[in-house]
Amino acid sequence: MAHDKNSEPTNEDVTPAIDENTAVKEGEVTSPETPSLDDDVNAQNAEKQTEGEAAAAEVAPPDEAEAATASDPSAEIIEQLQADLAATQQESTKNLENWQRTAAELANYKRRQEEQMKLQRDRIKSEVLEGVISALDDLDLAFQNLPEELDGQLIGWVEGFRLVQRKLDKILDDQNVMPVDTSGQFDPNFHEAVSYEQNDDHETDHIIAELRKGYQIGNRVIRPALVRVAQ
Repeated sequence: MAHDKNSEPTNEDVTPAIDENTAVKEGEVTSPETPSLDDDVNAQNAEKQTEGEAAAAEVAPPDEAEAATASDPSAEIIEQLQADLAATQQESTKNLENWQRTAAELANYKRRQEEQMKLQRDRIKSEVLEGVISALDDLDLAFQNLPEELDGQLIGWVEGFRLVQRKLDKILDDQNVMPVDTSGQFDPNFHEAVSYEQNDDHETDHIIAELRKGYQIGNRVIRPALVRVAQ
């Protein structure tokens, strides 16, 4: 069977035809100038981040120094140390006041103890001296009633008692014990009136005579003097 020359396929007929729409689409996908999907996502994220930073800037406190101080741990430590220092100073002041009060109380206690001891010593001393004074009273009374005439033996005996009297007087002198003065006006702090008498030789309230000696240490009376007082 003879083939028709014109019916044989040629190379041009074998090449498939290219769809123009397909070519355009492929050009659009492969073109470097068209933005990809990742670029769109990144752009949206960047826009959202910018909006978030703007909102945070609006919400943030206006005083940046205070915010920095609040977030700084060293500022809190310094504040705590200052509070501890103030508490320690207050406690130290309180302890000092307690110590001063205790020291004052101790000093007062020692002073009271010394005064009590002194009073005790003076009381004992006065009791001893009163015994000496009583012995002197007896000697004075005995010497006032001596007979006018004494023989040699009695004179020696009397002089022995006078020696005892002088020794007792020396004990009183050593203790600063002095006789109460009975010359002049009557003083109830140092004298004890036995009687009030009319007397032209003495003014009113003046001492007429001394009946018993009184003794004193400084201004403290051991025993008042017994006296007669003019009226």
